[in-house]
Amino acid sequence: MAKAAAARTPENQPVVEELHFKSESAFLCLLLNRRVGLIRVIDFRSGALPAKRLFIQNVARREGVEKVILLVEKDEVSSWTRVGFVREGTIPGFYKRSDGHLVGCVIGEKTASVEVGDEGQKLAERTVNAGKKNAREVPETLPMVSAVIGDEEDALKARDEVWRKGQGLSGFDAFGRDAARYFVEATAKKGRANWLSAEYQDCFGHSLVEVLRAPTDDLDVLALTGGLRFLCDDLKERGIVSAFGFAPSDDIGLATAYVAAGFRKTGLLASGVQISGGGPKGTAERRDAILWTRKLANPGGDEE
Repeated sequence: MAKAAAARTPENQPVVEELHFKSESAFLCLLLNRRVGLIRVIDFRSGALPAKRLFIQNVARREGVEKVILLVEKDEVSSWTRVGFVREGTIPGFYKRSDGHLVGCVIGEKTASVEVGDEGQKLAERTVNAGKKNAREVPETLPMVSAVIGDEEDALKARDEVWRKGQGLSGFDAFGRDAARYFVEATAKKGRANWLSAEYQDCFGHSLVEVLRAPTDDLDVLALTGGLRFLCDDLKERGIVSAFGFAPSDDIGLATAYVAAGFRKTGLLASGVQISGGGPKGTAERRDAILWTRKLANPGGDEE
């Protein structure tokens, strides 16, 4: 029997909501994020039964959500691909001593999920190659960049303002259950401030890194590079093994910052991110997303 919240008006629906499905053979949690149109599935019982897929699909269609993702161990990938999901990437060290495998599904009229096409693959490769080339020009040290841990209230105020303007890339919303989060404000001299956030789980040793808005000029790219480097150093000090983030597959500025901060592309998600105001007349738009990852340390504590 599925456990879901009572009907709500659009005005009082929570941005992130947990929905549960439990039967004799299945038990899973859906983390529904209405801001970015994403459902993350957390599966508590192995085996991707058709009943799980049906529940996920029904919730997604009811909520108008297009993208669903899971992170699973390697031996669970094949069971999810059999019910229409697609293997889209890998996060090294997601479970400290083993990798996390990301499988995703674009909810549409057909049972089979949509995959990134040839043109989408080529676009992502061009973006990564341009980012690598640009990153060679980024200095090893960035004394012109200030990156400091900031106040949550200030970060969320900045988030709300950016999203009102239709420039939001990340919502700083819960991606996992029972995770800790903090915020970093990064600014290049004579540039605008941008915010980053890390949501991390000590028990697994991984962290989602989010960027509030995409860079619009070289100063923004430097600020994000400095911010990402600061976050990774700080996460390593906290004992976190792995960091990962998502970025639109056509954003060369973000690719430059991620590469210059030591990340690499380990996946590509079909319709993986939603850009607020990125579509016609300021409407939200979904785009393919590059999965950027960085292994910060081995479980024994040695740096990669």
